[in-house]
Amino acid sequence: MAEAPDSRRMAPASLARAPTNIGALPEEILLRVMSYLTTREAVHTCLVSLYWRDLWRSVPCINVSIKEFKAEDYEDVFEREVAFKRFVNHFLMLRNPVPLVEFRLTYSMGDGDRSDSDDANDWISHVLQSNARAVKVVNQHEPLEIDHAVFTSSCLKRLHISSADLFPGFFNQLETGCPALEYLFLCDCLIMDHEIFSKTLKVLILSEQVAFIDQASISAPSLIYLSIEGDIRGGRLPILKNMASLETASALISGEIKDCVADGIRQFLGGLSNVTSLDFRYWDEKLTMEKNFQWCPRFSKLVNLTLNCSCVHAEFYALIVFLQNSPNVKKLTLKLNQGYASAITGELEDRSFTCEQLQIVKIKCSERSEMLPRVTQFLHARGVRPGQMRINRRN
Repeated sequence: MAEAPDSRRMAPASLARAPTNIGALPEEILLRVMSYLTTREAVHTCLVSLYWRDLWRSVPCINVSIKEFKAEDYEDVFEREVAFKRFVNHFLMLRNPVPLVEFRLTYSMGDGDRSDSDDANDWISHVLQSNARAVKVVNQHEPLEIDHAVFTSSCLKRLHISSADLFPGFFNQLETGCPALEYLFLCDCLIMDHEIFSKTLKVLILSEQVAFIDQASISAPSLIYLSIEGDIRGGRLPILKNMASLETASALISGEIKDCVADGIRQFLGGLSNVTSLDFRYWDEKLTMEKNFQWCPRFSKLVNLTLNCSCVHAEFYALIVFLQNSPNVKKLTLKLNQGYASAITGELEDRSFTCEQLQIVKIKCSERSEMLPRVTQFLHARGVRPGQMRINRRN
């Protein structure tokens, strides 16, 4: 089905209201149920009966995906893309002007075809004018070139973008044009802004090969949750500023970070010093800290701490430093990845630490982990009882 139908033409006049139980439900409930369908499936419900023929026009969630347009149904890629674009354009044109809860777009960018980005930007602009509260754009193949000027909405609260180029001014536009934005998820995006600032964001997730042109700063006084996962390509670790409300942080430092040195780690962790829950994993090259260098801040509020094997190698150097600076930790989780030798190393004059609040230690490892005996022995020697340990072995 290449395009949204004219339901008056497709539904035979002889059809009556559906006699089934679902047809007897109030329209509001039916529309909510239809929101779990893809938009193409929702359009097909116009064939059920006269009563159903126009319901799809008022469904509060739009979920359009190029994946529903199977390649084998078309002569070539171009015909498939034309059919998809025609369907989306006709659907948006025929849809009733009712408030939109969510817009989800799964797209596929052609090689060097600027019109593909133009179409996607037009669709985003259209749904924001329909007061969409959430927008999710999942792109495939070539990066989508986002026109940040389309982000002008007093209703948008959640934004998810995958595989896109975000040009300078993107974050400033979000700040000024989307005053209600609270949740931002960026995956495999090139970020060209040097400053990421938001007074309203509460959740920020940077995932899977997010790239910075250079070192960026992140300032978000209302942020509660921050996650930086995957490779940070090209740039340096971002400088975290004004994170007074931050409670939970997850950071995976890996990939092609420029000058990932001790001072960069110190600055980055310093911006997280007020969190109550921290998941810190290091997967880059071996990093050696100079003796007596204070790279780890004082985590006076921290109660949940998760570390990976990089903090356990090298005679538990980084683990000890974290615990020395986290006196109120109640739960410690150690992720031991078999066979990976990267480590944060250094020398310590004082290897003692006190965790009087520590209640439980969770250890996640492989079935035949060579590190596990060393870790349990180390913890036993520091007063951790066997009953406090939870070991999760997996193949």
